[in-house]
Amino acid sequence: MNSSGIFHKIASLLNHSGKEGEAWRRNLYSLWCAQFMASVGLSMISPFLPLFLRELGVAGSEEIKIWSGIVFAAPFAVSAFMQPLWGIMGDRRGRKPMVVRAMLGLALAHALMGFSQSASQLLILRLLQGSLAGFIAPSLALLASCTPPEKTGSALGTLQSALVSGTIVGPLIGGLLAHIIGSRPIFFWTGFFCLAGAVIVIRFVKEDFVPSEKENKSYLMTNIRSVFLSKELRTLFLLLVIVQFSVFFVAPFLALYVEFLKVSKDYVELATGLAFGITGITSAIAAPILGSRGDKIGHRGILRISLAGIIVFILPQAFVTNVYQLLFLRAGLGIFVAGTAPSINTIVHRSTSAQDRGGIYGIFQSGYLIGNMAGPLLGGLMAAYFGLRSIFLITSLILCFGVILARKIK
Repeated sequence: MNSSGIFHKIASLLNHSGKEGEAWRRNLYSLWCAQFMASVGLSMISPFLPLFLRELGVAGSEEIKIWSGIVFAAPFAVSAFMQPLWGIMGDRRGRKPMVVRAMLGLALAHALMGFSQSASQLLILRLLQGSLAGFIAPSLALLASCTPPEKTGSALGTLQSALVSGTIVGPLIGGLLAHIIGSRPIFFWTGFFCLAGAVIVIRFVKEDFVPSEKENKSYLMTNIRSVFLSKELRTLFLLLVIVQFSVFFVAPFLALYVEFLKVSKDYVELATGLAFGITGITSAIAAPILGSRGDKIGHRGILRISLAGIIVFILPQAFVTNVYQLLFLRAGLGIFVAGTAPSINTIVHRSTSAQDRGGIYGIFQSGYLIGNMAGPLLGGLMAAYFGLRSIFLITSLILCFGVILARKIK
């Protein structure tokens, strides 16, 4: 099912959910809409942070690269520590309140960013964003708790398509707005989209949450031991870190790479939006298809194929000579990126108990964010000292290790 098919079903499923068997579908499409809205907002500004830093007074090519890495990574650094705690709160008090809390927090943080006057103020507010964020893990746990086991992979893949669909629309809208009115107003639009996502969850998502008995409650150290003492979960955690590290090793500097490819200065924002957006288009189409395919042939095989495919399409990006070659490779990259997170999430779901699942997903979300944090920081240093092309070569080497690691999953 692609994203256009999803839109056709949303209205009827949100308004006609009387049958108990369709309750999980109502939650799926409600969460899809909410995550799509939040993802649109969040992806509107991310590609243009280097350009906004210039507006805030950061000067010099090397300084912008380093500041871009720091500002991009900042929320992930804080959020990586907070995710397991928010996950446990979700296991104890319900996953729906955690989704709403996170989306409202993101709305507030981005609205405040619109008033920032310096790079240091922007950095502080990005840290605030990280402390309040975290709607993905509770959404996964909520959906997994109400979905029939034989539909889990397809459902999680479909939910994943909301995030990547948002990255299609977000950068395109952001690029258009940046081209017309500048970068600053985009922060207010981001806040609006996150607020809209929270309203959708409050209005339409239903959760029949029953708190665990005291002796069955989820605890942080118990969840950490469950992940790192299990060979399978430990390997999946490392793979998630590697994939996100590789994606975000490159992402913050794509606008600078588009400039490097001699795109006209008047169209850098628009071309950057297309480079992000085309990856999202192919990923949105592929995610539910690969999730459904994984339900039939096994998610471990889909994960291995996806990791190899990412390398095939990210390595040549180091050698492109024009933006059209880059767009082609970014399109192919999206297909295989789409197969990683749903496969990992489905395997985790089938390997964990229901009462601990929110906390376990919280730990995996921390791994996701560690990759998001470390990628921009190291990518900024590598880009500053070795040039922009080097980041694609280094990314490919790291992913080769991931392919070897994935062979250990039985």
